[in-house]
Amino acid sequence: MFMYLQTEKLGDTGRVMMQGEYESLKAMHAVSPSLVPEPYGWGQYDDDPETYFLLAEFRDVGEQPPHPVNFTRRLAEMHIKSVSPTGKFGFHITTCHSKLPQITDCWEDSWAVLYRKQLAHMIKLDEEKHGPWPEFKIVCQLVLDKVIPRLLEPLQSGGRSIKPCLVHGNLWDENCAADMVTGEPFIFDAGSFYAHNEYEIGNWRAVRHRLSATRYVKNYLRNFPPSAPKHEWDDRNLLYSLRFDLGTAILIPSEQRQIVKENMTILCKKFFPNEYAALQNGLIGLPLRANPSLRRAATYSEDQQVDEEEEDETQFEENDEEDIEEETASKLLDMDAKDDWDDQTTVVDEDQQPRSRL
Repeated sequence: MFMYLQTEKLGDTGRVMMQGEYESLKAMHAVSPSLVPEPYGWGQYDDDPETYFLLAEFRDVGEQPPHPVNFTRRLAEMHIKSVSPTGKFGFHITTCHSKLPQITDCWEDSWAVLYRKQLAHMIKLDEEKHGPWPEFKIVCQLVLDKVIPRLLEPLQSGGRSIKPCLVHGNLWDENCAADMVTGEPFIFDAGSFYAHNEYEIGNWRAVRHRLSATRYVKNYLRNFPPSAPKHEWDDRNLLYSLRFDLGTAILIPSEQRQIVKENMTILCKKFFPNEYAALQNGLIGLPLRANPSLRRAATYSEDQQVDEEEEDETQFEENDEEDIEEETASKLLDMDAKDDWDDQTTVVDEDQQPRSRL
């Protein structure tokens, strides 16, 4: 019998990664043994305390990703058959998205609450990695405080419900394959927890993944139809993709952060256009006047020549109307004053209705 050995020389991060993946594989293997390599154990090297290992069943990697029909059927079966030990969303231990610890070591009755914690955590890690970006912070906080409750709370209200499903947690092209011996699909490199099953498919939205092909998504939905309200499936899919794309932005710095901002903006404009517009207007008020370099980046193209000192004096001599307008926008959601990402959920006003995409 062949075994697979994985090691990480990352100190405590490596410990969290190896323990989290072991527990993830163990939980999934208990539900779908043929879909997941059997984990045998994890631990720390005696002669190198900074290195941790995972030992699991060896399976020879074939086609990646595997054929969509059998693969999506088996994945949906695992989602459907799995049962949360507490009946809640979460997990009994911290798991990771690659090297990034996730907020999984908790149990929540509300999926909206847990997903908000997860996304807020990733936003915080992104800001620590790349630094503050005021325009990005506005859409981040609007998504956390308004869009998440608007799209996810209806899943568990009005007589509707969703079951916590065991998910792989980071399922993309390179974390799934066809077994070279049996031809059967299998999944690995997991960061599992109990979530809304549609969360799993959020990682397939990015065009960089071959799993984004229509045949994978459609075949999955044939086996596990969209949750009600069904007409908001695509909006939820876009919302879930933010969590994975932020992870990519942190791990592989590129243009991914800009893509996340654009996708957040789509959701904000569609469901909360007035709040988004007010906050954007507030962004070019006092905080930017007090920061000339930020004002230039947000307002002017590179070839425009402006005398900044003269402009600053003019701006500060303007009447109070603009200040009042900026203050009103800031108070609307009390977002500009927040320095840290809040992990608590905010309930949407009951009379808030979805609006058309601008």
